[in-house]
Formats: sequence, C-alpha cells, structure tokens
Amino acid sequence: MDVRVTTTGGTSATSGADQFTYVPVPTVSAISPTFGPATGGTIVTITGTNFTGATAVTFGAAPATGYTVNSATQITATSPAGTGVVDVRVTTTGGTSATSAADQFTYFGTPTVTSISPTAGPLAGGTSVTISGTNFTGTTAVKFGATNATGFTVNSATSITATSPAGTGTVDVTVTTPGGTTATSAADQFSYAAAPAVTSVAPNAGPATGGTSVTITGSAFTGATAVKFGATNAASFTVNSATSITATSPAGTGTVDVTVTTPGGTSAPSASDQFSFTPAPSVTSISPTSGPALGGTSVAITGTGFTGTTAVKFGANNATSFTVNSATSITATSPAGVGTVDVTVTTVGGTSPTSAADRFNYLSATTATGLTSSQNPSSYGQSVTFTATVSSSGGTPTGTVTFNDGGAPIGTSALSAGVATFATTTLAVGNHTITATYNGSPAFNASTSPALNQSVDIPADSAKLRALQLNVTKIVAQSSGQAITGAIDTAISEGFSDGGQYITPGAGGLRVNFAAAPDGDEDDKPQSASRSADAYAGTGSSGRTGRAARGSSRIDDAFAAIDRAAPTKAPIARFKQQKDWLFWIDVRGTGIDRWGSSGNIGQGATQATLYGQQINLLSGLTYRAAPNLLVGVTGGYENFSYTQTDINGKLKGDGWTVGAYLGWKIIPTLRYDAAVTYSGIGYDGTAGTAQGNFNGNRWMFATGFTGSYNWANFNIEPSAKVYALWERENAYTDSLGTLQAARTFSSGRASAGNRVSYPVPWLDSMLLMPYAGVYADYYFTQDDAAAIVAAGGVPLASTPLLQGWSARVTGGIGARLASGATVGFGAELGGIGGNTQIWTFSGRARIPF
Repeated sequence: MDVRVTTTGGTSATSGADQFTYVPVPTVSAISPTFGPATGGTIVTITGTNFTGATAVTFGAAPATGYTVNSATQITATSPAGTGVVDVRVTTTGGTSATSAADQFTYFGTPTVTSISPTAGPLAGGTSVTISGTNFTGTTAVKFGATNATGFTVNSATSITATSPAGTGTVDVTVTTPGGTTATSAADQFSYAAAPAVTSVAPNAGPATGGTSVTITGSAFTGATAVKFGATNAASFTVNSATSITATSPAGTGTVDVTVTTPGGTSAPSASDQFSFTPAPSVTSISPTSGPALGGTSVAITGTGFTGTTAVKFGANNATSFTVNSATSITATSPAGVGTVDVTVTTVGGTSPTSAADRFNYLSATTATGLTSSQNPSSYGQSVTFTATVSSSGGTPTGTVTFNDGGAPIGTSALSAGVATFATTTLAVGNHTITATYNGSPAFNASTSPALNQSVDIPADSAKLRALQLNVTKIVAQSSGQAITGAIDTAISEGFSDGGQYITPGAGGLRVNFAAAPDGDEDDKPQSASRSADAYAGTGSSGRTGRAARGSSRIDDAFAAIDRAAPTKAPIARFKQQKDWLFWIDVRGTGIDRWGSSGNIGQGATQATLYGQQINLLSGLTYRAAPNLLVGVTGGYENFSYTQTDINGKLKGDGWTVGAYLGWKIIPTLRYDAAVTYSGIGYDGTAGTAQGNFNGNRWMFATGFTGSYNWANFNIEPSAKVYALWERENAYTDSLGTLQAARTFSSGRASAGNRVSYPVPWLDSMLLMPYAGVYADYYFTQDDAAAIVAAGGVPLASTPLLQGWSARVTGGIGARLASGATVGFGAELGGIGGNTQIWTFSGRARIPF
C-alpha cells in the first residue's frame, strides 16, 4: 500500500517510493527431532509459517549454532549446547513466533554406568543384571560388549534391569540414550563364567550333627555364592581357589550331593560329590574301669557306631593302641595318665558323648624320695644345693618337692625328670635336720626322704679369728695378771719399808715411788768413808733404826737395804717424820714368743708361732693405817698387740683397771697380802679376711705370803703367792657375718720361790747390787669355749698357752754413783719347761733430790 501525506496544501501523490508492506508474524507448528544432547549439534527441522526473511532462530535464550530458511514454512537449524526443555523460536521482520508445546526441544545429559550386579553370569546368558548410573531416561539401547541385551527395562533415570545375552570373557555393559552412550570403565564390566563342577569331597562323611570341615575340589569355583549339602546351605564356606572350597557341613541325615553355585551356575550332581551323614558313636560300658598310672591296661569298650573308628582316647590322651572288633566292641590299651578320665571313641560320625559309663580311674603309684647335699659340712654363707630324687615303679613322678629344716619349710622346687634341687646360703651355723617331701600328684603318692644331717661351720677365716681370740686373750689376761700383782706386791713392800726406794726395778719394768722423795734439805758435806755397815742395819720389814742417823738423802736411804757393806759417807743424824701415804707409778713391758718347734697342740698338730708384746702402766695410793696394816687403791692402763702367723691373725687393743689391796704384817719377817681388781678391755682382731671387735671385762684376785731375812749380808725373800682371774667377752658378729658367741674363761698362777741380793763395793764411787731369783710356777686355765671347726678342716682347738708347771728366773744389777744417782737393768724369763716363753726386760734409775 501507498503511504501518503496530507497537508493544507493537499495530499501527496502515490508512487513506488511510498509503498509499505505488512509482514505476518511467523509461527512454529513442529520440530524434529524434539530432543538432543546437552552438548548441542543436533540438526533440527522446524516447520511453520511466515519464515521468509527469518533473521534469528533461538533454542531458549541461546541462538542456534546455524540455520537455513528452506522456505516460508521450513527452517533447518543446529542446536546449541543447553540443558532441560527449551522453546525453539523463529524471528522475522514480522516478529518472533509465539511459544507452544509444539516448539519444545529437550536436552538430554550423557548417561553413565557406576555399577552392575551381578558382575558375572553364565556363558549362555540369561542373567538378570541391574545397572546403576545416571541419565538413563530415554534409553534406546543396552549392550553387553557389542551384543544388545536380550531385553531391558528403564526403571528410573538411575536404574536399568537388563538380561545378558550369550557371551564369553569380560565385556563392558553400555547404555545409549539421546544424550549419548556411556563411557566404558571397570565399574561396568561383566564376566561370562563357566558353570562350576564338583569332582570330589573329603572327607565324604561326617556326623549327623554337622560341623565337619569338608574340602570340595572341582572347577570354576571363583565367585561362588553358595555351597549346599543336599538342600541345606553349608554352615560356612571359604573359596580357597578356582578349584578348591572348604565348607563346614550342616546337620543332616543320609547321603546328599554337595553342590557349588557361582555366577556361572550350579554344579551338576554326581556320584563324586556325595557326602554321608553318620550318627555319632556311643560308649555304654568299659571293663576294667581302673588301672595303674603307668598305663598298659587292656580295656574292653562296648557301645554303638564303632565302625570306621579313627581314635580312642583316655581323657586327652590317645590309647596306646586299639582294635575295632565290631560296630559295638573295641579293645584298647590305656596310656599313662592320672585321676579319673572319660574313654571316648571317635568315628567319622563324631566323638562319643561322655558319661559315667565310660570313666576310667588311674591309680596312684608309690614313690620313694632320696636327698643329698652338695657340700656337707658347709661353711656359713656358702651356697649349699640340696638334691631330691623321687622315684617310682609306676613311672617318673612330676610335681613339687618341699625342702624342710627341722620340719620348717625353707623352699619348694619343681621336679624335672624326677629330680628337684634347692640352693640356699642362709643356713645358720650348727647342725640342721634337712628333709625333702614330695607333695604327690594324682598319679603318684607323696613321700618324704630320710633326714639328712647338714652341718654348717663358720667360715675358715672366722674360725681362725675365733682361735686367735681364744689363744691371745688368755695371754693378755695372764700377762696383765702378772703385771698387776707384781705392781701391788711391790707397793705393799714399799708401804712397810718406811717409804721405800725412789726407783725400783721390777720383773717387768720400772717403778717410781714418789713417797721416797727427800723430806728436806740434804747435807752435801763429805762424810767419813769409814761409816759402819751397822748404820744401815735393819730391813724394810723390821724398820730401819739406822736411818735416823743417816743424813745423805732419802735416795741413799732407799738403797741402804742392799749396800750394808759398802763404804759410804758417814751419816748425819737427822729427824725424819713417818710417812703414812705413798703414791707410786709402775711401768712393765712384756714380750712373748711361742716357737713352732716347741711342743704340740692336740690332734698331733705342730704348735703355731705366736708372738707379741704389751705394756702395763699402773699407779696407786697406799695408806698405812697401822704399823702392821696398810690399804691402797690402784688404777691403770694396758696396751697390747699380738700376732699369730699360721692363721694370718693379729689381735690388739687396750684397757683400764681399778682395784684395791691390803697388807698385813703378821710378824716382822712375814706378811700377808690380798688384792682385787676389775678391768675393762677392748679387742680388735683380724684373721685373714675376718675382722671383729669385742669387749671384755675381767676380775682378778691375788693373795700370798712374803718373808724377808738377812744372812751373811745376803737379803733373802722367800714367797708363796697365787692370783686368779675371770674374764667374760661379749658376743659379736664378724665382718664375714659369723656370729661369734660370748665366752668366759678363768686363768691364774700359783708360784713359790726365793730371791737373793748381795751388795758389792766397786771403786770408791760406786756400789753394785746384783740380784737373782728362781720360782716354780703352776699356770691353770679353764675355758668354756667349744672347739672351733672351719668348713672341711681339722678342729682349731682352744689350746692353753700357759698351762701346767714351769719355772721362772729373774736377775739384774743396779749401780749407785757417788752423786747419789742409781741405774739398774734387769730381765725375767718365764715359762721355762713349758711351750711358751715370756721375756720381761726392765731398766731402772733413781735420782736424788
């Protein structure tokens, strides 16, 4: 039509230039196909009207990949990528086609297979396979490899049920939809399997109650899904390989076929797969019902179902042998055993149930127990092993043995091959009654060994330490007794001698008498050399009347008793006050040597070498209560060290002493003495590797008579004296752990003899005074200590060192100088005629002041 313009001037004329054409709106009446993959690329034919001059074709909001206007009623377009359902629309100059159900195009997703079940089936096909995956809607094909499934049903977008066609090997199961075909993977593989076959079963029989482990042999067992005994499934089964299955039989009766089912099918029944259910045997009685624990009894077993018996047991032990006489009778030989057991019979049908009718009683065998010691006697602390041997005619006993000491258990040990051992190091010194008791077992009676007397001695070095103690402490005591009695004897003599000498030599030392100190100034003027010996008349026991006329010094007076004939200064008459108190000190050193060649110890052993020395230091105070009676007290210290080489022993120590004494002058030439002292001693001893410290306390009592006579210028002093001492030493444990018992001994000496001294003038300025004495001694000792026995050795007896009769000699010389000073030397040898010699050396000196 023409397009004209009208104004006041008129209307435009028509021409070809003013023509306007009206174009109708296009319509889409159909599309083909109506679906395609989501990836696009589907060629779609669009049918409709007014397509001339089409300017666009869209699938939903996306333009077609390309299109061609075939005519006013047809367009061919290529779908773009997309999802879901979209409208296909055509646009021309007349407009865009309206949407309708006729123009809808559906995008399909690509299908996937995630799993199949089952994954295998027989070669002939026919297996119903469930295929799981995605985008199965619109499935057009299901294939097993290159072969279409016999049939399939799309259950949902995620599930298809398909029937496998015939095939071989392993193939991929694929699904085809408008969205495409599934990609292959391990998840979609289906295996064609051959049907299984059973060629044998072993064993081919078992109890009707089931429970038999059966090995099934055949082929194509891989993937087995079932094993059946007849119509009943096996209790359980395990596929060992493609040719072997182990299955447990269920309960059943009679003979049945054992079949195997796999994806390839079920094995065909045959004679080779048959399994027989057999009833279990039963035992109704046995005879005899008892026998020895050693075994060997022939037992008749009666019951049912004995055919094919594979085992006969007595408790848990197999019969030594058996014979199946019939289905109801077996003869079996009992093995070794204990207690009461059930006799059971085992066949392919199972094992007979236990009951009171099948019980067999093993009778216990008699035993005997012997006991030995590895070391008897043994030493304290030494390991001793006791061995118990238990024997029996009924076999080798087993069980435990209890070892007893005096009936009290000290240990338990298990038997091995009939022998049990027990080691101990804790047996105390002494005798032990050891027994071993076998405690018995169901097969063997208990028994107890005869008693074994086990002797436990102290260690060898402990024995030596004890021997050292027994030997040396008596030496210490006797030497101290001699020193103390000698010192007190001299103190009493001085007490009756009006002050006595200032320095006095003794049998074993030097004595200082402070009471002999000068009373006052001395007259040093020369005196007449013709002084008469009568000026010195009188002795210490009778009083020296001449002393009042002597004026030199108290030192001169102390020496006057032994120099009556010596030329000296004339005395000066001088008054001297009588002294009632006397303080004194006495030092004595003693040495002893006990020669190995002198004398014998009991048992024929040569006497051992013993040597040593000790020092006794005593002091005291004497009070003259009356002209014929004095009393005093004393205290002192002693130190000693002795060695006994044969036992590598050394004993040393020290101690203290306190005591009291008295003297009574019966007549001017005879006096009686008595003294009592108490001492505390500490000992330290070693012998080899043994060491011990112990204490002792000692009482001593001394008494005797002493005379004093002058004859032809000789001074004669006869005497008869005795001292006795008692010492107790405490118990102690030495370094080797040995308990050394407390000990008590007594010792002493009775002696009688005489001493003679004689003054000899020598030059004008010196007077010599030799002296000598001889005494007969009797030593006595009583010791409560028992003999000492070192392990495995000869008893080390306590041997008296000073025992019985012996002699003693003493001698020396003193010299007085013109100055008044005196020196003296002396010695004493005791034990003459005995096996022990005691030497005492002394030096003496006096200084006037």
